[in-house]
Amino acid sequence: MTTDQMQEMMDREAIRKLKFRYLRSCDTLDIPEILSGFTEDCHVDFWPGSGTDTHGLVELEAFYNEALSRVRSSSHHLSNIDIVFQSPDSAQMYCYLYSWTRDIDYPAVADHHRWARYIDSYVRTPDGWKQSGLTYLLAGEHSGGDDPRLGEQMSFPRWNGASTA
Repeated sequence: MTTDQMQEMMDREAIRKLKFRYLRSCDTLDIPEILSGFTEDCHVDFWPGSGTDTHGLVELEAFYNEALSRVRSSSHHLSNIDIVFQSPDSAQMYCYLYSWTRDIDYPAVADHHRWARYIDSYVRTPDGWKQSGLTYLLAGEHSGGDDPRLGEQMSFPRWNGASTA
């Protein structure tokens, strides 16, 4: 194994760990820890095309303060992780998510079950890998009640087929 191949393996693991830390921080409602994995100039879009994307840590913090204010508990599960390097210092991660969320007003507000894709951008910084972009592509959500299927987004971009192999 070459030095470059070894470095790429270590970089892949660092990026994977960063994503796992992000999801664990979402589950523990730890906003400072969530933000610690992002670059100062990050771009995050949970509803592509809606105009509600955030730019920078200040906007991202405001988003999470609002979004997590209604959460009693949650559990995020990640799968199908594919990391594609654009250069030795930048990468994209394609992965899938299932999440369960309980609202603070449960049982009056039903639990949410979501299935989505992430397209994340990462850059190497002097402090290690940081996330510079996050796009959340919701495939479906079930929350019971009168509108059991919320927020589905079926027009998300197609994966270009780039492979890590």
